[in-house]
Amino acid sequence: MFCDLVGSTELSGILEPETLRSVVLRYFDVMRDQIEAHGGLVEKFIGDAVMAVFGIPTVHENDAHRAAAAALDMVAALAELNEDLSRTLGCQLAVRIGINTGEVVATAQEGTNENLVSGEVVNVAARLEQNAGVGEVLIGPITRELLGTAATVDKLGPVTLKGKRDAVAAFRLTSLQPYAVDGHRAAFVGRESELGRLRAAWAGVRDGHGGRLVTVSGEAGIGKTRLLQEWLAGLPDGEALVGAGRCHPYRDEASLTPLGQALRQILEKAEDRSPLEHSDHVLRTGLLHDGTPGRSPESTYAATAAMLRGLDRPVALLFDDLQWADQMLLDGIAHVATALEKDRVLLLCSGRVETTVDLALAPLSTVEAHELAAGLLELQLHGPDLLTRVIERAEGNPLYLEQLLAMLEEGADADELPATVNAVLAARIDALRPAERTTLCAAAVIGRQFVPARVEALSDTVAPLAELVRRGLIEPVRGQDGCYRFSSGLLREVTYRGISKRRRADWHERLADTPGTGIATEGHHFEQAYLHRHELGLRDERTEILRSRAALALTEAARTALARADLSWSADLGQRALRLSTKDDLWWKAAAQSLGETWLATGRTVDGDQLLREVMAAAGDDQRAYAHAKLQLAALHPESGVGSAAEIATEALPVFQAAQDNLGLARAYVRLGQEQQTLGSYRKADDLLEAALQHSVVAKAAPERATALGAIGISLWQGPTPATEAVRQCQDLLVRYGSDHDIVVLTLNYPLANLFALQGLDTEAQECLNTANRFARDLGYAEAAAFVPLFTAGVEALAGRWEKAEMLLREAIAQCQATGNAGLLINASRDLARVLVRNGKRPDPTLLDGGDDFPPAEAADHLGARAITETDARLAVQLARAAVAAAETTDSPITRATAYLDLAQACRSAGVPSTAAKRAAEWFGRKGHVVGCQAAAAIGAV
Repeated sequence: MFCDLVGSTELSGILEPETLRSVVLRYFDVMRDQIEAHGGLVEKFIGDAVMAVFGIPTVHENDAHRAAAAALDMVAALAELNEDLSRTLGCQLAVRIGINTGEVVATAQEGTNENLVSGEVVNVAARLEQNAGVGEVLIGPITRELLGTAATVDKLGPVTLKGKRDAVAAFRLTSLQPYAVDGHRAAFVGRESELGRLRAAWAGVRDGHGGRLVTVSGEAGIGKTRLLQEWLAGLPDGEALVGAGRCHPYRDEASLTPLGQALRQILEKAEDRSPLEHSDHVLRTGLLHDGTPGRSPESTYAATAAMLRGLDRPVALLFDDLQWADQMLLDGIAHVATALEKDRVLLLCSGRVETTVDLALAPLSTVEAHELAAGLLELQLHGPDLLTRVIERAEGNPLYLEQLLAMLEEGADADELPATVNAVLAARIDALRPAERTTLCAAAVIGRQFVPARVEALSDTVAPLAELVRRGLIEPVRGQDGCYRFSSGLLREVTYRGISKRRRADWHERLADTPGTGIATEGHHFEQAYLHRHELGLRDERTEILRSRAALALTEAARTALARADLSWSADLGQRALRLSTKDDLWWKAAAQSLGETWLATGRTVDGDQLLREVMAAAGDDQRAYAHAKLQLAALHPESGVGSAAEIATEALPVFQAAQDNLGLARAYVRLGQEQQTLGSYRKADDLLEAALQHSVVAKAAPERATALGAIGISLWQGPTPATEAVRQCQDLLVRYGSDHDIVVLTLNYPLANLFALQGLDTEAQECLNTANRFARDLGYAEAAAFVPLFTAGVEALAGRWEKAEMLLREAIAQCQATGNAGLLINASRDLARVLVRNGKRPDPTLLDGGDDFPPAEAADHLGARAITETDARLAVQLARAAVAAAETTDSPITRATAYLDLAQACRSAGVPSTAAKRAAEWFGRKGHVVGCQAAAAIGAV
């Protein structure tokens, strides 16, 4: 920018030299203030002229707008200065200004903070200033182009400038609209009805009439994102906590990443929220950490709902490009919406979806299309027939219409406009200058959203982003300084498809090798690099290296996702890894093993079974791979016929020991420990489970660690460890592991509650129950409907609250029947039979139907329950003696004491003398089972 005084020579004849110098210095100060207020830098004063630069040392996307705004403000500020000069000195100043835009050479002055700027752009700016009239601002063609519709100008036509052989197009700047940071060139047209419905939905949520889930759908370019942004822009400041997430077409992020993004934004803005320790922990270790569901999807959905419910303001969660959403995210959105149907939360989704839709956006009408065009194009420069043809060609698609009009504005031949929105986008991209097109293409390889530094890492030729913003191709991301995104997902797709496959491959490879790239993203880029080279017929060593690196990265990412309970993402990553692999590859067995486990966990039993069997068949001399596959097949698919999990664990243990495979050892020891528990050998189980825990910690295997800790809690409750010591150990495990594993809080607090209850410590027992039940409820565990009433009934029965215990057990039985949980069903049925008898009621004769083929501990419990409910006294005694015989094979004081107590009761009913009550008291005493000792004493006293 050049700004020079007009008529300064005449001033020297009016004012004394010292006064003139004072006036000029005041003029310089006023001009400097306006320049610096708009981010410009005064490079130097030349006589009466001011030279300023914008975009040095830091380029901004709106430098042209800053310079133009500064120029107009300089003219206005000079008018204020003239009022004072006229009043005090009887004189006035006048200026003329010239602005030009382009590349310059900027050289830093050694030892100073100053820059010397030179080049043709500087010379043209000076000549424009010299050609300007008094009080005028002349701008060059590139400056005019960058200002777009924000500027009102008078076109002066080609102007011959001193020193320039060719004439330069010049424009007189008359006014300027404020800079629009959202990048939208077009007015909001034709969606008033839909916008009204969104506002009505929000008003209901805001005013406490319940939560809502609203889905906006429509074809590409129809205006879905624009509608959401217009609704957001109309929200009063501070009225809502807003968070937004966008789905990606490629799976380089965890399934729930968009939900995590939206929730993180909301929590960062929330000034006050209710303390929800359990929910906060679940989210911080899963969803908010890496976009995975952490321990389980259900717990994450419930924790999200609980967290949103506790916020101090109404909440709006926005999800865009829902057509790319994983099923887990769709399930999560539905779950959260259902959980918050009475709360002040709006979930707003948009995408090209065909599911339940609340707002389906139709094409614009002809009238609306004309209105949109009027805001984008200088209509007087184009005939009505041409405009009608363009509007008909767009068929009511706003994006298509915008792009067609932009092509006309950029000088395209009206008779050669593309016939589809994809074609028009491609044509606009092709019309860019080479550096701009390269910049846009590099950004497309990165993704829908990008930062300039990543673009610069891919290409040595990077154009300023301001021009791409002005053309409406990209836009700054609100709330994320220095971050940009494509103005539409379709534009990014078209740009990406226009890049040569060889260049795509090179750029993807470079992105994969960028430091700090996550393993899943690394796998995605290597995968794309390989696929593009393969499609080009390149079968060289480099292509093979890309294939192996992609498969290895995707396999590692799949195993990580499996450990984080993101089964959907794990399956997607695993399948992609396997598609890049053959059975001859060294990593194939690891990739197939991971995918097979994931498929079994997601219910794809046939596929998972088959894949793990293929791993076993292909293992050859790899005993470790064979052992892993067979053990997981037995553990996750008991009906596979390969043998019991304990049998396979016994076979696999030496293999894992020889290989020092901590994951394998953790899995084997867990299965062996659980087997010993079913046999009632808790001492043996304790050693095995402790070994499993230690190996799982070393292996960083979260699922195996949680399983081991849960089994240890059962052993402490049922095994020979005295109750007081068992309580201490349980509490110690909670301190050591509970903060990292929400499921551990459940699996240890329920046994702990019963350990307190059997000692007669009802208050402590209730505290543990409340903690466990709150976790189960707030975190949404699917199994909670059955095991919560079952464990709670145990505490109620030990406290002698028989009616409440009966109600809870009947609830547990109903839930087990509904879900087909046969294991918990028989346990709940036995407990109900005992509670009914203790409460003087006769159980239904069919309650304990279900066979007699049980391991020792369960056999003792089942036979004893049958004995105390049997009406034939002699048969009851026989059943009770059989129960004692089974119990004697276990080392569980509770199992033995209960069997003897059942025998004492059967003998009393039959009138048979017995010392069983005394033996029961002895075994209850060894455990520290105060309630049991009292029951034994009561029977023995009769």
